[in-house]
Amino acid sequence: MPRLKPAKELESLITSLAQERREHEQAIAQIDAVFARYGIAVAGGRGRGRRGAGVRGLVARAGKKAGGRRRKRGRFTMTAEESILRFVKSANKPSTADVNVHWKSEGRGGKADNTLTRMVKEGKLKRLKSKDVRGSKYSVA
Repeated sequence: MPRLKPAKELESLITSLAQERREHEQAIAQIDAVFARYGIAVAGGRGRGRRGAGVRGLVARAGKKAGGRRRKRGRFTMTAEESILRFVKSANKPSTADVNVHWKSEGRGGKADNTLTRMVKEGKLKRLKSKDVRGSKYSVA
C-alpha cells in the first residue's frame, strides 16, 4: 500500500498542471484576440524557438513607429555648406559647438559635424586647434 501515496500525489500534480495549462491557453486566446483586433501579427506563434521582437516589434508591425513620428526631410533656402560658410564668416572663429547651435537654430536635424569635416577636406574651411574650448574652431579658407 505505501506505493499508492506517491501515485496519488503524481495524479494530483498532473491534474493541477492540466488545469493551469487550460487557464494559460485561455489567456493566450484572449491576447491573440486583442492582437487580431489591432492587426498585430505575432511571428512564431506557439511553441519553442527564437524569441519574438518584443513590444517594440509588435508596435512597429501594427503600422506605428516605435518612439514617435518620423521626421521628414527638411527644405531650406540655402544649402548646409552655404549656411555654415555664412555663419563662420559672420562669427569670429566659431567652435564646433557654436556651429552646431547655429545648425539646430535653423531647424536642421542631427549635427553639422559631417558637413564641417567635408568642408575642411575640400579646403573651404580651416580647422584650428583650440586651447580654451573643447574641440576645434573654424575659419574660412
